[in-house]
Amino acid sequence: MTASRHVTPCSKSCADTLWAMGRAEAWSKHWGRLGKPAREAVADAAGITAGTRLLDAGCGTGEFLALALSRGAKASGIDVSQDMLAVARRHAPAADIREGDITELPYEDDAFDVVTAFNVVQFTDDPVATIAGLARVAPAVAVCGWAEGSQLLDLFAALRNDSAAPRRPLDEQVLAAGLTITQAGDVATPYESEDVVTALREGSGFDGDIEEQAASYRGADGVYRFENRFRYVLATRS
Repeated sequence: MTASRHVTPCSKSCADTLWAMGRAEAWSKHWGRLGKPAREAVADAAGITAGTRLLDAGCGTGEFLALALSRGAKASGIDVSQDMLAVARRHAPAADIREGDITELPYEDDAFDVVTAFNVVQFTDDPVATIAGLARVAPAVAVCGWAEGSQLLDLFAALRNDSAAPRRPLDEQVLAAGLTITQAGDVATPYESEDVVTALREGSGFDGDIEEQAASYRGADGVYRFENRFRYVLATRS
């Protein structure tokens, strides 16, 4: 699962630039563990088990693909970034991993049992249309992303010098895509780091005075601690 890519929608060439020169490696090193509780919650809710045909759309560096394979699933992944996919292929060597755009999935209707999308649909031009497109290739869709009030999300907004305007709730987007929600929930995803400044510079491409912006999250022991939540929504075609 991608923790957050902290970027606006962009083309393939833009994505390749953002994630080139080792950025994907650094992202996975610093942020890959952040979404573990949410990945496990989604895998449980979606019933990912032996033989499940799974597509992880926007698979990033492949953490969820690795989890799905460990449960015996027939896992596939797709992402626009070649550099991300290079890391994903190491994390999940048995998965069928392809380069491609999640808004134009190159798969037949109902090619999968479940399609997942972690913190990625909001970076497409039309998230509702993207979610509807995911439902074309599988009868069950699980979408997951940041929940409002997460401290890391607040820090990202401060570093971008914006107000972090509330996104349209994930549940509303899924319903607008014509799907029926069968399960939804928030998952605590706390994050601790002794060097969040490096994580933000190397793994996410932030610059500026990160130390000052992150100072309030640093404890007396020097460890930065953030309370966060991810929201997941599991849905089926109506």
